[in-house]
Amino acid sequence: MPTFGMLFVSLLLIGALWWIKEMFGRWRSDLEELRDPQTEWIPRLCLIGLWLVTFVIAFFAIGFIISIPIMAISGIRSLV
Repeated sequence: MPTFGMLFVSLLLIGALWWIKEMFGRWRSDLEELRDPQTEWIPRLCLIGLWLVTFVIAFFAIGFIISIPIMAISGIRSLV
């Protein structure tokens, strides 16, 4: 039976996938800005921080997406 916890996790997963889509849509402009020698160091640090957060979000989102079929298979096995 669905619970509010499952709803919360689902909303987090949707938000994570949306974040990843938006960030990977702008990677070329971010890379150009990082390579530009006239860019100051604070915007560069912010871009690097955003990409580090994106990689952490992607790591957990991929792990959760992989765990969904594993949980389904173990649930089916316990029924049989």
